[in-house]
Amino acid sequence: MSRPAAELPLLTEPERSGPIVAGSSLHAFAPDSRTSVNEQIPELVVVVPVYNEESAIVGVLAEWREELARIIPHFQLLVINDGSKDGTLQALSSLAWPELRIHTHANRGHGQSCLVGYLEAARIGAPYVFQIDSDGQCDPAAFRSLWERRDQAPAVYGRRLTRDDGLSRRLVTRVLRWSLKLARRTRLNDTNVPYRLYRTSLVADAARQISADFDLANIGLALRMEPLGFVEVPIHFRDRVGGHASVRYWGFVRKGRRLFRDLRSL
Repeated sequence: MSRPAAELPLLTEPERSGPIVAGSSLHAFAPDSRTSVNEQIPELVVVVPVYNEESAIVGVLAEWREELARIIPHFQLLVINDGSKDGTLQALSSLAWPELRIHTHANRGHGQSCLVGYLEAARIGAPYVFQIDSDGQCDPAAFRSLWERRDQAPAVYGRRLTRDDGLSRRLVTRVLRWSLKLARRTRLNDTNVPYRLYRTSLVADAARQISADFDLANIGLALRMEPLGFVEVPIHFRDRVGGHASVRYWGFVRKGRRLFRDLRSL
């Protein structure tokens, strides 16, 4: 029987200056960053899962930090380093930003790393959590449109109506959309979009119900959150900045098969 992600044990890291870097074993997420009694709770935690993005991650975080500072007085950038094997962690550790927190665990996949971020945002006490990817495809220019709709529904999703990342990616998204509409009768149009704003307490409750072996966990999470209500906002999706996608075209076929097997657990 699979173990819910919420059951992963958490340990505490001693206080330190600069960005907090947390390490863990294969089975446990530890240590972790905690908001101290003297630190103001952020209004928003931005969850950024990352795997082998040493050439892109600093620039991506820098442009998001600049845009967020224009809109939200108190926010936190929570980077989930999913066992990167390149220089990603070294690049992150060089940033002395007070808003930055870094968690590192052994590789468990993009979706499960997102769940870790949502649960951590709930522990911190932030009322809202927003998830983006680390490859530069998520344009900060659209964030204000989502943020201004945060009171309209517990979930606000970007919907990728225009995109620069090629025909194959657009095709994958379209096939996924119509497969889920037929199989699950979902009204969502972009269940896997990495541009999503949630009310933290509600998404944390939903995340605890996603098993630790659910591969495309962000899709399962979106479907579980759907009955609570959602808003979709048109966004533009850019091409990635350097590197290459961790999942190639044929990998989507394998992941699609597993997704529909995993969906039986919802």
